[in-house]
Amino acid sequence: MRIRSILTAAGAVALAACAENPVVPVAPKQMQVKSAVFALGQGPTRQIAPIEYFRPDVLPVGYSGSEIVSRDAKGGVAGAPAANILYWSGALITEQKMAAIYFSPTTIYTNGPAVGTNGAGTADGSLVGYYLNNVGASPRWNVNSTYYENRGGSINFVRNSMGYTGFWAISAGGHPVAGDVVSPNDMANLVEAGFEGGTLSYDPSTVYMVFTGSGVNLGGGFSRTNLQYCAWHSAYLRDNGQIVQFAAMPYDADFTPAHPSNNPDGNHYICVPQNGAPNGDVGADGTVSAMHHEIEETATDPVSVWGKKFFYGWYDVFGAESSDKCAYQYGSTLARNATGYYNLMVGGKPFLVQMQWTNVKTQGCRVAL
Repeated sequence: MRIRSILTAAGAVALAACAENPVVPVAPKQMQVKSAVFALGQGPTRQIAPIEYFRPDVLPVGYSGSEIVSRDAKGGVAGAPAANILYWSGALITEQKMAAIYFSPTTIYTNGPAVGTNGAGTADGSLVGYYLNNVGASPRWNVNSTYYENRGGSINFVRNSMGYTGFWAISAGGHPVAGDVVSPNDMANLVEAGFEGGTLSYDPSTVYMVFTGSGVNLGGGFSRTNLQYCAWHSAYLRDNGQIVQFAAMPYDADFTPAHPSNNPDGNHYICVPQNGAPNGDVGADGTVSAMHHEIEETATDPVSVWGKKFFYGWYDVFGAESSDKCAYQYGSTLARNATGYYNLMVGGKPFLVQMQWTNVKTQGCRVAL
């Protein structure tokens, strides 16, 4: 949420010199198969925008171990009405795309890309890849089509499409292992190394999402003793003035009700609300909700201007973006199979994905539209 965001790296020192740089959607591009060199802690200090965090949930006292942890209304009794979401006059990404960067010495998800490979999203055989390849043009993504931008009087709605353009399972040195910290600056330099080496192609409508394996502190606030978020999105500024949307997707299955964090405030926090997994794949099943959260918030509230507020898309007066407003809410379609809870079918498979705030006359959280 925006009210808790911080400015990272050198973003504060050069804002006055940076002009507006709006996001302009372009046609999808194929990722190129070339090499890139990268290592942790190397490379220049990048200008990074404020970070939009997806915060963890608190594990309730007395949790049984067999039920789902949800913020849905209990017993059908809703709480106080949530504030409506508002438009802050900026550009959106109306044709959202995503590129996955698997940053690990081993394959992160079952049947996922082997280390040292890259290619089209359709070649990602993991459950995460399956979800990404099927969620575009689905009723779930269609909720985002209620959001629009106003560009000089021209109203453009987010399209019911989300393209998984490609993956890069990095083979260069410096892979993080359990206990390592990967800073936001490391992440920005990793994406930039992909551009410079030709493995990735720059596209202002693409969010470049970095995935890491179990035990890795991706971003600096994802640890057993101080869990601050479950994922996040932001942007960095290239030397040529281009804005790059990027996101952190740590291994959320590290924090389930059976294995919560032990934070200094005395609370126990989780990122995955159940111990089961609807497809029997704990790591991948536990990723899709937070991953989707960040992709759709990049569409409805990207960094579209470098300076001042940075984010000029959709969020409420408290700073909550479209997915923040429905975090850990799963709706009336919640069901349970032999291996876990789910609320949504995507491509014929069950997934547990939080609802999304819909921008219609009567606003609220929806599973699909």
